[in-house]
Amino acid sequence: MTPLQTEAEQRDDAVILRVTGEVDSYTAPLLHEHLAEVFTEAAGRAVVLDMTGVSFLASSGLSVLVEYHTRGVDEGTPLRVVAPAGSVLRALRATTLNEMIELYATVSEALAG
Repeated sequence: MTPLQTEAEQRDDAVILRVTGEVDSYTAPLLHEHLAEVFTEAAGRAVVLDMTGVSFLASSGLSVLVEYHTRGVDEGTPLRVVAPAGSVLRALRATTLNEMIELYATVSEALAG
């Protein structure tokens, strides 16, 4: 298992949260906690969730993404997920969440939104 690591970066128009490792039932609560902090800091700016470095995304992680997508819609803080390939993109497509959540291939594209 690869431990979950996050790093937040403040921008004028967005907050970027870079995530690496695996998002499973053990680490999903940590992702939830970090997203809660980032959404509070964002205050209406976009939240770019860079999942390029995520090697595994379980259903518990998908639930966190749905929760924060919904929160973003409710609060006017868009959640933009960077998932260019790999397990994250496959999981989002398999569950058709790619039709609900804004997906981007790069952080630059997500920032341009």
